[in-house]
Amino acid sequence: MQNQPVSSGPVDNQRPKRRVSLGVKFMRAEVFTVLLGVALLLVAVALYAGLASPGSESKEINSKEYQAVFLSNGQVYFGKITDLNNKYLVLKSVFYIENNTSSSDATQTQNSNYTLRKLGTTELHAPQDKMVVNRDTVTFWENLKDSSQVVTKINEYYKNPDAANTTPSNSTDQSPSTPQTNTTPTTNIAP
Repeated sequence: MQNQPVSSGPVDNQRPKRRVSLGVKFMRAEVFTVLLGVALLLVAVALYAGLASPGSESKEINSKEYQAVFLSNGQVYFGKITDLNNKYLVLKSVFYIENNTSSSDATQTQNSNYTLRKLGTTELHAPQDKMVVNRDTVTFWENLKDSSQVVTKINEYYKNPDAANTTPSNSTDQSPSTPQTNTTPTTNIAP
C-alpha cells in the first residue's frame, strides 16, 4: 500500500451540509413568518368586513312595516327602508312631522300642533317620494308597529290622499265664530 497523504483539515463534504442545514432552517423561518403575516392579514380583513358591513343590520328591516329614521340634526323621517349599506340608506313612502307652533307672547306657553306630512305634497321643489340619506347622518332607525299613531296616520293618508293636500289649520288659532275643519292627517304629540 502506498502512503496516502493525510489531511489535517476538516473534510470538505461536511461543510456544505452545515451550510445547507443552516440555510434550510433560515428558509423555514422565512416561510413561517410569511404564512403568519398572511394569516393575520386575512383575519384583519375578515374582521373589518364583518364589522363594517351592515349586512346583519339590514336583516333587521321588516319590509312589511314602516320605519322611523332619526337623523343627527333632530329630524325624523318615516317610511320604508328599501336599501341599507355602510354609505347610505334609501327610504320610500316618506313622511315627516311638521311643527306648526304659535306663540303670541314670549311669556305665554307655546301651543304646538304637529302635522304628519307626505314628502312631495307641499314642498315648493316637489321632490320624489324617495330619500337617499347619508349613513353618517343617521343616528338610529327602528321598525314601527302597525298600532303606532304615525302608522295609523299614514294609513289614513293612503285612504284619502286629497285630504292631506289642503292647508292645515292650527287648532289653537281657530275662533269659535268661524268653524274650521282640519282635513290634514295630524298627529298630536306631547312636546
